[in-house]
Parts: sequence; C-alpha cells; structure tokens
Amino acid sequence: MSGKVRLADMAQPFEIEHEASGGDLDVASEIAALAALTEAEYERRRRATAKALGMRASILDKLVQAKRLELTGDDPKETITERLDAWPDDIDGCAVADAMRARLMAHVIFAHPSDADLATLWVLGGYLMDVWNLFPRLLIRSPTKACGKSTLLEVLESICNRPLMAANASPAALYRVIEAERPTLLLDEADMWLRQSEDLASILNSGHTRRSAVVLRAEERGGDYVTRRFSTWAAMAIAGIGSQRDTLESRSVVIELRRRMPDEELVPRPVDLFERSTELRRKALRWAEDVAERLDAAQVTAPECGDDRMRDNFAPLFTVAECLGGPWPERVLTGYLAKSGRRETEEPAGVMLLHDMVEFCRSRRMDKVTSAEILPHLHDLEDRPWPEWSNGRPITARGIARLLKGFGIGPKQMKANGQVLRGYELADLEKVYAPYTR
Repeated sequence: MSGKVRLADMAQPFEIEHEASGGDLDVASEIAALAALTEAEYERRRRATAKALGMRASILDKLVQAKRLELTGDDPKETITERLDAWPDDIDGCAVADAMRARLMAHVIFAHPSDADLATLWVLGGYLMDVWNLFPRLLIRSPTKACGKSTLLEVLESICNRPLMAANASPAALYRVIEAERPTLLLDEADMWLRQSEDLASILNSGHTRRSAVVLRAEERGGDYVTRRFSTWAAMAIAGIGSQRDTLESRSVVIELRRRMPDEELVPRPVDLFERSTELRRKALRWAEDVAERLDAAQVTAPECGDDRMRDNFAPLFTVAECLGGPWPERVLTGYLAKSGRRETEEPAGVMLLHDMVEFCRSRRMDKVTSAEILPHLHDLEDRPWPEWSNGRPITARGIARLLKGFGIGPKQMKANGQVLRGYELADLEKVYAPYTR
C-alpha cells in the first residue's frame, strides 16, 4: 500500500440511523416501570426511553434511581462506582480526546506511538457501552516488570467511565458488580486472574459481545432454586506481562508499554489524579450522551486488513474516531494498519508450539517425543516465549498439555530408554498442525 490512505476510502460510510419517536408517554408510569427492571434490562431500554421522553439519558438515570430508592429504601452510598452529572454545556469531543491522550502520554511510554491513540478511543468508547453490540477488551502488555502497567491503569481510572480497579475478585463478585454497577473494570496481573479459576476466565471472555455477555446462576429463594441471569457486559482493561491466552488476545485491542530510555522524561503521577480529573470525566460523559442521541447502533466498519475478529474489535474505535473528526480518523487508521501488520507476523501460541515440536521431531528423525525431551529444547529457544512463559518461568509439561488440549491431543504413555514416560507422537502433532501450514 503506497501513498496516504484516507479512512473514507477504506471504511464503509458513516451513517446515522434514527429511531421513530415513541409518542406521548406517561413519564411517571415509565419511570416506575423502569425502576422495577434489573440493571441489565434497564441498560437495554434506557437510551430509547430517554429519547422518547425527550430527555438526556443521564437525567433519566437520576429519576429512575430516585424511584428505586423510594421503592426499596436502599442507601445510595452503597454504590461502589461514582455517579457523575454530565457537563452542562456543549462539548468539543476533539478537545476531550486530546486531553485524554496527553494525560496518557505524560505518565507512561508506549512501545508504539499510535497505541496512545487507540487507548484514548477505547476509553471514550467505554462511555457508549449502551450503543455497542460488541466492544473489545483493552489488553495492556509489557515485556517485563516495571514498564508502567499499573501506572497506566491508574491513569485510565482517572479518565474512564465509572472506573473500578480490582487486584482480586471472586467470579460471583465480578458478575454481581457488573450487573449492579456497569463499571469500566481495570484489572492488573492478567496471568493471576486467568489462572485463578476457569469460571473467572470465562466471565472475562463472555463480555465481548452484548448477546453473549450473560452468566446463569441458581439462587435459593423460599426453599427452592431459581435460575437468574447476570450481565457481564462491561468495558475491561486488563494488564499483564507478555502474551496472554489466545481467547483473551483475540477479543482485545492490544497496546504495549516499555521502559523509558535515559533521555526520556515522564511526569510523576499526582496522588490525587482521580480527583483532579473529575471535570474531564464529566465532559466525556456529556460528549457521549450527545453522540449517543444521534449515533444509535450505527458503526463504521474497519478496513479489510487483518482477520475478521480484529476488524470487529476495531469497529467501535473507528466509529468513535469518526464522531470526533479532526485528526482522529487518520490516527485510528494508522494504529489499525500498524496492528494488522504486526498481527500477520505473530502466530497463536498453540500453533507456535506445534511448529516447534514438529520441527524438533523431524530434525532428529523421531516418531515420538517425551515431555522430558522437548522441554530443554523449548527452554533454549531465545526467540520464542517458552523460556519465560509464565511470570518469567519456563514452560512446563503441564503448560504444553494445556496449549495442545485445544487441538484435541494430549500426552500419551510411551517407552523411552527403558522407562514409561509421557509424551507425544509425531503423527498426532503433524495431523493437527497441517491446516496451519497452508
């Protein structure tokens, strides 16, 4: 591709759909009906109802919340995420985005210049969660410790919509807080979260699309058990060292950090950054409300560059950039093309492992390989992730088995040097690897 490429040349036109007015409604009855809904059900109806009633969604939120308190007597102080009033005046979206971008770049070093742009667009997209049908995770990666991941999460907290940082949580706490609060979750130490339990990992994966963002749980009521739906639809930023599970990476816009060079300077993060940024969050909230009123579910489709999942993940970012205007459509396109180029050079971890094991066997004319034989070889491959696979530690036999399980093969008992050991047959490895060599 040569020359300067414009977003308008590659993406589908940005079209705004308009919903028909709901006509005259009894405001009190509508608010009472909305107050009786679950948070997930209310989230699905709030924007259309606000439009039909001729009011901003934030105003409807206040009226519904007041009605709930009237009906239940709950203490509003029990909420654990903030409830801000939108900025009262019209907002220049570009000015808000530029302020967020400057904030991000002041405190951490991004490995790629366009990553700050993508992070900014993702943050603003998090203010429009009732618009999207699909919204990506923001996966923050660094090659080692001390690259600024935790700092970036704290900076994100200062500019995100209803931010909630957590160092640990049970699966039940996670889906209950999403259902009740609709926060932007900011999670550090991705390896820990994903290792903690498969239930936790499934919740982190489930919220990628609105339709699949549901978990079912049985609850006891009056001596009997009833099935209850919990929403897991939420924006999530997750930080970790190195590559993460393919299921997480494929659902994410990935940004990367690095340590600063001796000649690079960063601004120390103020301890009261969150409090200082209240005005910026209020302005972002007002911008999002104004945009949502005319945006409906319209989205710009990302260019055909990269796989379909990547295009889906970037569609909300392209839409936000188009709404902002100015330099942002060009910025998101630059970031997308850069990520597409890097994605094409990356293999999923499981495919990479298959390649290394097949080549090991073929080069030594072996028809099988034990875990004890392949592990030292993998640990010596400096250009692969295996020497520092998990928190800086080499991959283990269990790690190999976990990666290959997704391809339907596992370790078998086999004889080697007079011993019965566990390992893999070359024929099995070649069979599942063959489709990825075309």
